[in-house]
Amino acid sequence: MALFCLLVLWLLLAATALAEAPEPLLVAAASVEFGEDLGRNFGTLFEVRDASGRSTLGAGFPGLYNTGMRPDRFALQFYLRPAGWTPPVKELLPRAHPGAHQSVQDCDGRLFAWTYAGDRTVRSWDGEQWQEAPVLDPRRARFGDGFMRLGNDLLVYQDGEVRYGERLVLPQATEGAYSCFYYAQGHLCFYHTKSGDGGFTRICAVPWRPGGPSVRMAQARRVALRKVGETPFVWGQRGGEVLTVSNWGSIAVFDGTDWRVIRWPVENTSYQVYSAVNYYDDLLLGHYPTGNLMRYDGAEVTHLEGWPPVMAGVAGYAREAQSTMLYRGDLYVGVWPWAELWRYDRDRAEWSLVDRPFATPPPTDEFGHPFEEDIRLHNEARDPDLVINLWGQRICGLATWRDSLMVATSAKGPMDRDANLPFLTDEVFEQYGRVWRYRLPGHLSAPLRYVEGPTRVRCELWPDRLRVLQDGVLRGEAPFDPQLLKGLKPATITWGRGLYGPTTCRLAKPRVTPPLSRSDPPEP
Repeated sequence: MALFCLLVLWLLLAATALAEAPEPLLVAAASVEFGEDLGRNFGTLFEVRDASGRSTLGAGFPGLYNTGMRPDRFALQFYLRPAGWTPPVKELLPRAHPGAHQSVQDCDGRLFAWTYAGDRTVRSWDGEQWQEAPVLDPRRARFGDGFMRLGNDLLVYQDGEVRYGERLVLPQATEGAYSCFYYAQGHLCFYHTKSGDGGFTRICAVPWRPGGPSVRMAQARRVALRKVGETPFVWGQRGGEVLTVSNWGSIAVFDGTDWRVIRWPVENTSYQVYSAVNYYDDLLLGHYPTGNLMRYDGAEVTHLEGWPPVMAGVAGYAREAQSTMLYRGDLYVGVWPWAELWRYDRDRAEWSLVDRPFATPPPTDEFGHPFEEDIRLHNEARDPDLVINLWGQRICGLATWRDSLMVATSAKGPMDRDANLPFLTDEVFEQYGRVWRYRLPGHLSAPLRYVEGPTRVRCELWPDRLRVLQDGVLRGEAPFDPQLLKGLKPATITWGRGLYGPTTCRLAKPRVTPPLSRSDPPEP
């Protein structure tokens, strides 16, 4: 009898606790159908705005490419944008390798870092330390190699060949070499170059589907470039098209049937693009030497002057917008040669300088690049003809991981330390080839599973956290101070259009609780 009474008391207490448990303040859920995974970027899930039209809450899949690195297309970003903004909390991670260059990307909820010269070992961050990750063979790794989640397996491209899971789907070229692969819109895209007599560079797009037969080069659509050896730093997608820009400034667009070149190289004119990001209805491109973003609207590429501006106290020439990222509902850009990290608030049409993850040297407009005068004096004394911008400062990689923005630093390239350069002290060298973690409350990157059929995605805003569930399974959560909700007044919701571009998924049964008015996306 005593045991029965104790059981009844326990059930009553459990029921009371359940009744008093907090409820989500807002839930946005929909049935999402990725369909056959053909490498597309998936775009926006939803965007919530207040009565003034300001974006306050949203979710979507970033479509990005940063100097050879392609973030995880299945990492759903769920964000809360508070009314005010404070600088992020900043943390320096242990060094992943001893060199002066580092790149980062996320995949399947893990953060990866590696470099394409010297120590070329891929490592993943477990929250405490870097662990070797045998994704690429460091003996064969080179610039443009990499991996991406495609369907339920990994697509790995390395040393001129492509594998899907354990299967070789494209062997090395019998003439010349293939490089810098990108899979999108059901096509494997890459550059094909042969040096020497009869040399050429062609951009190729070959139809291929995951799980299907190997690539048939007889089906390739090609466009010949004018300079032998042209190579890309960037790929991107917009409206069913694939775009790439070569290091000579050739801009080529593939529409699923054929290539068209919308810009050819101009002699004695630098034109390079290092990053691409889907941002609302446009594809934005990070450009050198302006240091600004360019906009591709489906017809032409135009210059967005002052996007971002120049940091006070430095020269305004020979700048590059090398990396971009979407984080907590805003656009971020990393700019060479002073490693400036900029943030754009679209609702205020305002850029703000977030940070510079280098402490030395102090900014100056007397010279274009950090340590330029030191290298010039060194060259005069020793005559080694060292490139004057070799120790400029890059944010060569941006990635989101869980609640954080990960920032990778680099010199111009993955050089070894030169003992003959007196300015390259321990303190100075230690700034290069590092990964910083920046945290702002109100962001969550949650890796979703690929499901070919419908899958239920649920985004929950709680009084103190963000949560993402897929088919009832928690895929990620991020806590925040409840004060972050001060002034939050959701008014309208837009499904399938917003920050991350138009969705390429099929959305069914979208539902938001409490109910909000449906609205069209704002004008770009």
